[in-house]
Amino acid sequence: MKKTDEPKHSVVVVPWLKRPMQRFVLKNWTAITIGSRIISWRALDTVELAHELAHVEQWKHYGLSFIARYFLESRRAATGGGDRYRDNKFEREAAEAGEKARKRESS
Repeated sequence: MKKTDEPKHSVVVVPWLKRPMQRFVLKNWTAITIGSRIISWRALDTVELAHELAHVEQWKHYGLSFIARYFLESRRAATGGGDRYRDNKFEREAAEAGEKARKRESS
């Protein structure tokens, strides 16, 4: 297989992760992206997958520094009076990708 033929991401469904991740990470947690791997407790719909694929692209762009950048952005959002998750620029970018997918689906 040529390098260009390799998949750009993979989705791994691990049902038992739902409870611990919702308890310790984010109450409404559905998936987390690490590099090109998307880990979820259930199958993702088109909108959710588009959101996570935006994170795959962010990882590709920033590499391992994405981890620090993400947490610094969460701190910046919270320090500015916003929400650590919803006002994180990386999450807003991913949410926009999800919304674009939703609009494509409904047209």
